[in-house]
Amino acid sequence: MRSAVLLLNPRDVSLVRVSLPPLSPARLARALPNLLEEQLLQDPAACALVPGPALAQGERLVAVIDRAWLEFVLGAFERRGIRVAAAWPAQQALPLATGGATLAWLGDALALRLGPQEALGWAAGADAASRVESVAALLRATGWREPAGAGGDPVVDGAARPREISLIGFPDEDRAALAGLADAFGVAFRPAAWGIDPAAGIDLSLARAGSSGSRWLARIDWRAWRLPAGLSAAAALVAIVGLNLHWAQLARERAGLRAAMETSFRQAFPSAQVVVDPLLQMRRQVADLRIAAGQSGPDDFLPLLSRVSRLMAPTGVGAPASVEYRDGQLSIRWAAGAPDAPARERLIAEAARAGLRVRFEGEALAIVAVAG
Repeated sequence: MRSAVLLLNPRDVSLVRVSLPPLSPARLARALPNLLEEQLLQDPAACALVPGPALAQGERLVAVIDRAWLEFVLGAFERRGIRVAAAWPAQQALPLATGGATLAWLGDALALRLGPQEALGWAAGADAASRVESVAALLRATGWREPAGAGGDPVVDGAARPREISLIGFPDEDRAALAGLADAFGVAFRPAAWGIDPAAGIDLSLARAGSSGSRWLARIDWRAWRLPAGLSAAAALVAIVGLNLHWAQLARERAGLRAAMETSFRQAFPSAQVVVDPLLQMRRQVADLRIAAGQSGPDDFLPLLSRVSRLMAPTGVGAPASVEYRDGQLSIRWAAGAPDAPARERLIAEAARAGLRVRFEGEALAIVAVAG
């Protein structure tokens, strides 16, 4: 099934007569909630309002239904790939014979159609007796009463009511129970087959125009996402807890390592009063001791230049044009005949094996430092 026409429960749809001023469709849509506010128990802003055909004396028929319920019903079909071609009030879609009325039993509701634009819904009982009482109440509410004289038509306010009512969907026991009701109201109940009058209904799906966001939400079957959403939430919770536990473990390890470094530094240099960065302070103290003893470190100019010079000849990078030393690093520049890519790669590899770090900036400048 790719498309469907829906008949909405007649108890969910109200058909209201209202006098409407001559307005454009856009302005009429904005004015309808205010015009119907006194005739509705529910907030008009929460209702879907669809104007129908014009009636006599400047009136117009308006179909009213709860908007959230309409979106849910239509979305239930769309979520399964079924396009809703139209959504009609069931009481308006009943077939109507000339000069007669149509009464249908739709499970928990009764639908009565009296004319081309006159129909309403009513609550149906749970058994045959209560359904007969509901039919009697429906007939009284719509103007039927006992004839004024023998053979006369049932009248109300000067308007004659049909004397024949077609029954749709009623079981045999209900039709038998309605026989007494027919005599009391002076009508005849005739069984009829199911049928649809597509020309008379107001298409309530037109009320969804401009609510693309609501339609998008209605197409989502949230029930299908409950298990994935629960698993995702559980996985996210486990991940968050695991990250916090891992962070706490790393924080403890960091504190332990820092305490161990500070202990080692104080054992080596007990005269130090303040320890801010044990590793940096240890390096500076060792450098100071080496200088005081007249020894050179591996990142001093001459030891570093000596180690680099021993690597240049085997790697084929050629003789440099200038060498500059600053902050424990050598900047080696070639003026002409800069080393090619293979030579640079060989120099980097050999320097790494020798405990040096070489970084080329361009093709003619290399920065050399002690690794680590």
